[in-house]
Amino acid sequence: MQNFETFLKNLISDIRVKLNEEFNRNFERKAFFDKSWQQTKLPNNKGSLMMRTGAGRRSLKSTVQGDSIVWRSSLPYMALHNEGGEITVTAQMKKFFWAMYLSIGIIRL
Repeated sequence: MQNFETFLKNLISDIRVKLNEEFNRNFERKAFFDKSWQQTKLPNNKGSLMMRTGAGRRSLKSTVQGDSIVWRSSLPYMALHNEGGEITVTAQMKKFFWAMYLSIGIIRL
């Protein structure tokens, strides 16, 4: 017969596995459970803002810490998707944006 601590450790581990499966399904559903992710507004581009290359999906890792489950990502932009925040737009970023915008042929200056 296992003691309570072993039972709790096994239970949390099982919950972590099930939640990892659910989070993975979120990417397939393109939704956070029942709330759909915003669609991209880029022309000729299908998909959502959260699923373009799959890098974010692959970067999510979970660990058990005591009686908690913690998810982390090695990609800094994943925290912005999850928690929100501000991005400082630099002159170099603006230049890159305009180069990409002009390259898709929407307008010509």
